[in-house]
Amino acid sequence: MINTILIDFDGVIRHWNSANIEELSATLGVDKNTVFLCAFSERYLIPAITGRIYHREWSDLVEDELSESYDTEIATRLVKEWYESSFEIDCNFLEQIRIASKNTQLILVTNATNRLDSDLERCGLVNAFDQIVNSSEIGVAKPDNSFFEITLNSLGVQTKECIFIDDTLANVEAAEALGILSLQHTNVEDTLAFIASSLEHA
Repeated sequence: MINTILIDFDGVIRHWNSANIEELSATLGVDKNTVFLCAFSERYLIPAITGRIYHREWSDLVEDELSESYDTEIATRLVKEWYESSFEIDCNFLEQIRIASKNTQLILVTNATNRLDSDLERCGLVNAFDQIVNSSEIGVAKPDNSFFEITLNSLGVQTKECIFIDDTLANVEAAEALGILSLQHTNVEDTLAFIASSLEHA
């Protein structure tokens, strides 16, 4: 029987606003993806989401690298805009999940930095999940099998008792390979239907 929903955060429940960064990039005469390509390269992203460096250190490293290719002022402005980026929470979606799964624990499983707790507090989601598994706290990130194994062990549940929802295909495929019924999130309607169907046939 399904008793646990494992759900990703970014790209599923939280959606970042990138318009300001794109506008600033255009103003500065650099490609709109400049800061993202640097920040989300494996070299900097993995240490940040596995807790080897703090979020602030991550942004500082990105600024240092961009300063080697661009004017220091450009690098500073880009990274500042990225660091202070705003986001939106799909509260309605989250509420619908809760309604559809009243007897099921909802676990946030996310590749995030040490800033996650303050972000959750900032948007009023501190108590929105039954538990939170943050990659930077456990030292390993999705799609590594260890992420899922640590998660299941900490929750005391088996693969057949869970469903997993994530917007990244590699993460979904990793969970499926371990025997977890999974869905790549592309839209709210399909995800809610997946949850309802999974619980109905559990």
